[in-house]
Amino acid sequence: MFFNEFDSYMCVGSMSRGVLKEVLKEVRLVREKVERLEELVEERLVGLEEPLEDEVEAVKGYMKAKKKGNVKLIPIEDVKKET
Repeated sequence: MFFNEFDSYMCVGSMSRGVLKEVLKEVRLVREKVERLEELVEERLVGLEEPLEDEVEAVKGYMKAKKKGNVKLIPIEDVKKET
């Protein structure tokens, strides 16, 4: 069978369409998870649920360190560099 440039383009185009469908599926899954995480954050921040004991302890520890001046804020861009 003889293939020309157009046929090759069509094969790549249909393959790309399948890849795009798979990417779209993955993006939708990530979006669902992010939305759920947002719901959890809102529940905690609004106070619909009482904080867990370890969360209360973590906040107390942070407040003590902040009062002593031991809190060091790092720009998000620098976090990758340190890990």
